Amino acid sequence: MLKRLRPLLLSLCAASLLAPLPALAAAKPKAANEAAFPAAVLWRVDKAGMKSSWLFGTAHVTDPAVTTLSAPIQKAFDSSDRIVTEIRLDFPMMMALAKSMLMPEGQQLADLIGAERYKKLLPELEARSYPEVAARRMKPWAAAMQLMVPKHQAGQAPLDLLLAKMAIESEREYLGLETVEEQIAVFEDIPQDKQISLLNSLIDQQPQLDGYYKQLVALYVKRDITGMLKFADKDEVNLPDADKAFFDNWKDKTLLADRNVRMDERMQELLAKGNSFIAVGTLHLPGKDGLIERLRARGYTLTPIFDTKK
Repeated sequence: MLKRLRPLLLSLCAASLLAPLPALAAAKPKAANEAAFPAAVLWRVDKAGMKSSWLFGTAHVTDPAVTTLSAPIQKAFDSSDRIVTEIRLDFPMMMALAKSMLMPEGQQLADLIGAERYKKLLPELEARSYPEVAARRMKPWAAAMQLMVPKHQAGQAPLDLLLAKMAIESEREYLGLETVEEQIAVFEDIPQDKQISLLNSLIDQQPQLDGYYKQLVALYVKRDITGMLKFADKDEVNLPDADKAFFDNWKDKTLLADRNVRMDERMQELLAKGNSFIAVGTLHLPGKDGLIERLRARGYTLTPIFDTKK
């Protein structure tokens, strides 16, 4: 059952991968006096009277270069009392996600995007282990999320799912910062015409995106967070002019800023307990509204841990 549902997990994991996607929003230019973000995805979180915790920036992809943890990250993970991901990845979550991704009986995705584009979409979904029988009633946003996940080899799982698996197998406390309903709402709130526009653009421009994903993974492996932000300046995917402003705002506010506020608030109890390992998408970390600065504003000391991949 888990193997059949893995594509649904990949869909959900694509949410944060959307953050740097230039089709949806260009990165804000960095001020001349603004320091580069440290080349670190693991941060120690300290505050007087509390045990240290860890904040880890993930990439929601299956590439072994990403999913193989470096020694410092593995040590932090192994020594923590509880593991936290954006949402708790479990069977009830998968069922809720699967249900939310489908249109009512009688409605077909091909009717919304046209037979020609639907025919182009099917092999792209198949390459991501998503069969046609499951694709017929997919909502446009759900199909778009699939196309924002890099193609992967059978049996590979994204980093967040591997963290969840290790947490459960070690019988430690395992929690999520958000509910699946909250993450689904991020996409359900996109008007259907905008969903269709995004999906059409992604279908038509898949060849360009293959190269984009490889470059993004390479930057993550180098821990070049500043490079990831700059990379968002490039126009890898073109949306119709009428839709660009909408997705700029959606990405900056709904996908990142609003969720950063929510994650920051919900981290506080976990940080107070100490010895927590909290994993979120890397693009939630930098910036004046990012989690690093939000936690510093609350009086925490954030120390970057510079690691070397195995």
